[in-house]
Amino acid sequence: MNAVIDIQRLVPAWQSLQSVAAVTHIDSEAKYAQTTVLLNGLLDVVRDDTQHPLYSLVSVVGDLIEAYEMDHEPL
Repeated sequence: MNAVIDIQRLVPAWQSLQSVAAVTHIDSEAKYAQTTVLLNGLLDVVRDDTQHPLYSLVSVVGDLIEAYEMDHEPL
């Protein structure tokens, strides 16, 4: 895949998203808690509707939480 990234458009779009929902690497319990609240809020709206415009965001946020849990929770 040779996708060309338009950085001039990406930066303000990312900053805009960050101002609404902090989608970021989880490196602390506080960020973990914040991200869990975000996921729960998204799930309240999206539920299991794979056609919802925010469905892929649910997946990304869930992946961030899962990665943190794998690194920080005992088996």
